[in-house]
Amino acid sequence: MDAEFADLLDGGVATLGGLLTTDAYEHVRPKLLGLLRRGRKAGSVPTIEHFDRVREELADAVADGDARRQRALVRELREYVRDLIDVDPLAVADLLASAAEEVEPGGRAAVSLVNNTIIGPVQGLGVQNNSF
Repeated sequence: MDAEFADLLDGGVATLGGLLTTDAYEHVRPKLLGLLRRGRKAGSVPTIEHFDRVREELADAVADGDARRQRALVRELREYVRDLIDVDPLAVADLLASAAEEVEPGGRAAVSLVNNTIIGPVQGLGVQNNSF
């Protein structure tokens, strides 16, 4: 695997994995659907339903704190992205660039998941800031 392919694969998994865990996925979903439809003509690629299912299962795994399931879903997503890159690497690169622009103009899409446990009585307000 050459370095450019590996970078695209890693970037695709990171970006799509991040998008699947946020509402930003709904903004990118139509573009992903278009890419999948083009790829379907050229070869075997996953369907949008595959990505939707991974999104639902990933949300459940995160909510349950199931790290093993999260890793399995990331591996599955990696295979989907690999299939897309095999069919049309330029379209995947364009999708990732537009996903980053959708989320933050001029920036990169990134998601940070935080799982906190609070034990004992808690009073007051809390704020967690995230940038996407």
